[in-house]
Amino acid sequence: MNTLEKLRDILPWEPESSLEPLDLERFLDHWRKVYGEIFEVIETSDGVIRRAFQREAMAQLPAKRGKDHSEGGRDAAIWFSVLEFLEQNPDQHVHFVTNNSKDFSDGTSYPYPLNEDIRGLEHRLTLLQDFDQVVSQFTEAVSGKDAEAAALELLKSPSVREGVAQAAAGLSTLTGFAGLGDGTAVEQWYAWCEEPEIELLSVTDVTGHRIEDDVWYTAKARWLLYGLAVDEMESLSGHIACVWETKVLFSTRNDETPTLLALDEPSPPDTGDESCMEILRGLKKRVAGIAAGAKRSLLAVQTPPAGLGTDQLPPLLAKLDLASLRLAQDAARAAVLMNGPAQRLARQIAANQKLIDGPGLRFARQMAAHSAALQAAANSPGLRLAQQAAASMAKLDIAASIPQIGVPVVTQPTSGGAAVAEDGDEELEVSDAQAERDETAEEGDGTAE
Repeated sequence: MNTLEKLRDILPWEPESSLEPLDLERFLDHWRKVYGEIFEVIETSDGVIRRAFQREAMAQLPAKRGKDHSEGGRDAAIWFSVLEFLEQNPDQHVHFVTNNSKDFSDGTSYPYPLNEDIRGLEHRLTLLQDFDQVVSQFTEAVSGKDAEAAALELLKSPSVREGVAQAAAGLSTLTGFAGLGDGTAVEQWYAWCEEPEIELLSVTDVTGHRIEDDVWYTAKARWLLYGLAVDEMESLSGHIACVWETKVLFSTRNDETPTLLALDEPSPPDTGDESCMEILRGLKKRVAGIAAGAKRSLLAVQTPPAGLGTDQLPPLLAKLDLASLRLAQDAARAAVLMNGPAQRLARQIAANQKLIDGPGLRFARQMAAHSAALQAAANSPGLRLAQQAAASMAKLDIAASIPQIGVPVVTQPTSGGAAVAEDGDEELEVSDAQAERDETAEEGDGTAE
């Protein structure tokens, strides 16, 4: 609803977007399943239901008399279910969590007829008012500088950072976030193109609780994010840096994924904060290193079929204009990358077809789809690739703008293209000379007549 309200504020018309009608049964089924995975459900027996209806009819606690009717049968069913569980499990102690002290009492004493119901079981039933009391009852508080140091170390761990980065990759908006572009200007962005690079800036408000052998922490964490983003037209807008503040629940267990309890909107980093800017420079170097590694992989790791494609494809497409030729080179060289950062970026863009869904990308996807066939081909692979490329070229819209993805391209001399152009000029000159001779011959024939 918050996003729709923001959209209404900036649009000069009323948006037609609306929430779908609430499916109550689907909603209830979902939360029954969620709570069923956490808690053991005590089923309400037939005997409990009968006693609850009788208690409601008599308007006795935990039921009561309303304005013109009795009510509280469900509270009575809960109460009798607890008592039945205690009777059937004599070695169990029950902690009953409710803030309804008016109907159930506060647990220090029980009014009539609750005192008669609980007689002999009082020592095995504890009433707790809220979740804070549950935490205090079953955990040991961990606080102080030791807790802050432990939380800082855990949040800097690769597993926690990876979990937060994956959550950050899902950030998107209809109204735009503010971030810092490659320069010092603040720019608007709308979503990440891929999972951003991330570094922890600060940790505050750390609280911890020990539960048996595990320690669980909650803390406010500020993260610096840097990565490729898209604009309102869902086109690549370049690299963006922003600060993201979250409240995180995490554990000392290595197999536990951090849970983000509260999220703020990303905001531009403070350019006057030298420590933040130093971390940002480190992230930029990391991204530059990834690009350099991709370039080395592109130039060095070529299998024979991939080398065949990169060497033979441009000459076979010499008659195409420069934009189409560069696109074909990009597609052919992209097949060389087996599992590098540039390949990951290409897969991300292909998966999000809505970001850039022009004819150029369709051709690149078609080339990628046939890369396996290219590698497996042993009989004239260059000819087969050229035939596929020629069949696809008719669909290209060369006038369309081709986005620069940041994968380096090594251009090759298109000597074949120059030769074709020269041959065309020679054919044109021959045709002009032949036409002049034909005209002279016709004039000679007229004179003879």
